[in-house]
Amino acid sequence: MQTATDFTTGYRLELDDYGFSGEHCYWLKMSHPKDGSPDWQTLFDYYVKKMHWAKWIKPGMTCIDIGGHSGDTAIPMMVYSRGTVLTVEPNPVIRPFLEYNCAINNHLGKFVIAWEAVTNQNTNNLTFADHQNLMCNGGILDENWSETTKHNVDGFKGHTITVSGLTLETMLDKYLTKDDIDKIGFIKTDTEGHDIEIIRNSRDILLKYKPVLFTEWFDAYGLDDDKKLFETIEDCGYVAFNPETMEEIDPIRRPKTSDLLCLHKDNL
Repeated sequence: MQTATDFTTGYRLELDDYGFSGEHCYWLKMSHPKDGSPDWQTLFDYYVKKMHWAKWIKPGMTCIDIGGHSGDTAIPMMVYSRGTVLTVEPNPVIRPFLEYNCAINNHLGKFVIAWEAVTNQNTNNLTFADHQNLMCNGGILDENWSETTKHNVDGFKGHTITVSGLTLETMLDKYLTKDDIDKIGFIKTDTEGHDIEIIRNSRDILLKYKPVLFTEWFDAYGLDDDKKLFETIEDCGYVAFNPETMEEIDPIRRPKTSDLLCLHKDNL
C-alpha cells in the first residue's frame, strides 16, 4: 500500500477566462503508479464546462463532495461557491493528497474534510475495496447490490481495508455549522456503486434542501441496480438528466455517460 505523499506536477490555473479576473487556483497531481489523471485545466474544464458546474453552483452555496479523491472535484466547487465545501474521502492512501490540495486553495473559501464514508448507519466496520490499483481508487462494497453487480465488481476488486462510516446527517452535524447546512445547494456523489445507498439514506436532506444532485451512474451496475438507482432518485423527488446535454435520461436506453445531473421537481 502506498503511503508517501509525493507529487509529480503542480499546476496554477489563472481564472480570468472563468469570470474571476486576477484570481487563480492550484492543483497538485499525486505521484501514484496507477493515477492516470490528465492536466489540471483538462480536469477543471471537464466539470465546470462539459458538466456545466459553473451553471449549477452558485455563490455562497455549501457543496458536499462525496468521493473527494485528491481534490479534483472539491476545488472546482469552491471556485464557484466561495463558501463551504465538505469533501468526503475514507481512503487513507488518498487523504494526504486531498489535504494538500484543499490547503493550497484555502484562499478561495472553507474546505472541510471528512474521513468517514457516507453510509446508512454509523459504523467502524465497512469494507472498502480498490480496483486492483494500489488503493488509488475504489469504494464501499455494498451488500444490497444485485448478484450481477456483485459479480461485475468481483472481477476488478483488489485490495480491501476497513473504514468508518457515518450517515450524511451525522456527518453534517459533526463537520458543519447550522449556517453551512442551511446553505446546502450542490451534492456530488461518486463512490463506485455505493451511490444508491447514499441517495436513499440521504432522502430527508434531499427533500428538505433540494440541492442539485450530481451522481455517478456506475458502469458495473446490472439492470436491476440501474432500475434501483432511478427509482431511488425518483423517490427523492428528483428527475435525472444527461449533464452534458440536459436531456432527460431514459434508464432503459443508457447514453454514453457515467454521470447524472438530478434536479428536484420543484426546481424544474
